Amino acid sequence: MSAILLATHGGESADGATRVALLLARRLGVPLRAVAVLEPLALIGDGYSNTYVPTPDDIETIKAALVAAVTEQFVRCGVQDCDPEFRIGVSVSEIASLAQALGASLIVVGLGSHRIIDRALGGETALHLAQVAATPVLAVPADATTIPQRAMVALDFSPTSLLAARTVATWMQPGDALHLVHVVAPEDFAPNAMAAGGGDSGAARLAQATATLRAATHAGIDASQVAGDPARALLERARELDADLIALGSHGYGIWKRLLLGSVASKIIRLSPRAVLVAPIACLATLAGAGPAVQSPAAAGSTAPPPA
Repeated sequence: MSAILLATHGGESADGATRVALLLARRLGVPLRAVAVLEPLALIGDGYSNTYVPTPDDIETIKAALVAAVTEQFVRCGVQDCDPEFRIGVSVSEIASLAQALGASLIVVGLGSHRIIDRALGGETALHLAQVAATPVLAVPADATTIPQRAMVALDFSPTSLLAARTVATWMQPGDALHLVHVVAPEDFAPNAMAAGGGDSGAARLAQATATLRAATHAGIDASQVAGDPARALLERARELDADLIALGSHGYGIWKRLLLGSVASKIIRLSPRAVLVAPIACLATLAGAGPAVQSPAAAGSTAPPPA
């Protein structure tokens, strides 16, 4: 990793992201960079009176409040020697573009509200970043205090899902657990396929991916297949494993398909009480020189349903 970019607004919902970003930067020996974005103030009018137009003084007052909030957050989370960059613009676009400009290998952001119902309604920075960024996005719950130690990776053998697995594998230590999970359609599920070590192409590819990742991490690795609706199956499997992180790749469906069908990545971000790491589809541009751990274990002939 070349750098970790923390995206924060100084609020308590981003405290977990701040703590985890700091710990990851220290463990990996890379710089911690931070950005806080002030969204442009909207013109306000009710149709009956004069429209309110923000003045330069208004903008400076709000920016000062943002600076103060981030400064206070860094104090309570133990962040030192990191001067956050403050920008004015659309937050998701500013964060994604800065990550690319810095060559950051990870964006860390707060997962959002504790209340899942609030996240289920959308409007989350983490969700929007996962749809547009060209850098893996780690969304962290507000109460997180440590780097995830029990990670579950949803593998469908796409380049983005393998990148998600490799990203998590790089920070795990001895004693940590990396669980690889492949979701199949119920009619394709074979309980003994993994033990047999062959026959089912999904099981064979999962075994090959496991072997490749085992050489790239200090964590213990196991692999399993589950059947059912991908999002529900993954959330249930993460609960069974007591995982503190779900990692997956995003396939970047077009906006109309996302609105009508949703995607597994979107559902996981909105419904998971655990940290979520998503490797967005835009990351594909950087995969050419990423190394063997992100290469598909087999040619792109998989018939498995995509998890995102």
